[in-house]
Amino acid sequence: MSYPAPQFPQPQPQPRKSRGCLWASLVALGLFMLFGFFGCVALVASVDDSPSGSGQSASSDGAGGEGAAESGEDSAEESEESAPGVGDTVEDGAFAFTVTEVETGLTSIGEDFLREEAQGQYVVVHVTVENIGDRAQMFDGSNQKLFDADGREYSNDTAAELSLDGSDAFLTDINPGNKVEAKVVFDVPEGVEPASIELHESMFSGGVTVSLS
Repeated sequence: MSYPAPQFPQPQPQPRKSRGCLWASLVALGLFMLFGFFGCVALVASVDDSPSGSGQSASSDGAGGEGAAESGEDSAEESEESAPGVGDTVEDGAFAFTVTEVETGLTSIGEDFLREEAQGQYVVVHVTVENIGDRAQMFDGSNQKLFDADGREYSNDTAAELSLDGSDAFLTDINPGNKVEAKVVFDVPEGVEPASIELHESMFSGGVTVSLS
């Protein structure tokens, strides 16, 4: 008895990939690399821009600082311009003061044995002092202070005031309603220009500033 020979399935040939699929894959890979490159460039550019922005802010802050400084200088100038000056009447305590004249550049004061020589130069501030209070009050030149443009403070020269004719700047009692013509003397370096005087009723009063420039 004969049997038929076994039948085995024949292998089927694999289909070839088309060249179109290969080119599509290459194009997709190229586009992916291209987008990745531009993404990196954009990231680097954004990092570089950050310090620049900070610099601009700092610059703006600097400009604001300069503006504030200029504003402060303008305020100081306006304050000086609005301050009372020669001829204006100001008050401190029981006294009303009016500076009427300022003499500078004097090398000596007085005559003969009362003559006083300046270390630098004498500055004489003529001031009318009126008692606007309700009782007698003593005016003392030593309570007054002179200032130059740099803010340096000068005390009065009592000896020179005693040698000066027509001055009531040394321990002068003024009754209510009365006034005296005082000449307050200061010995300051040569070339120094007086900028202001601070006038006081007494050594304990707050004082009031009068511009001399």
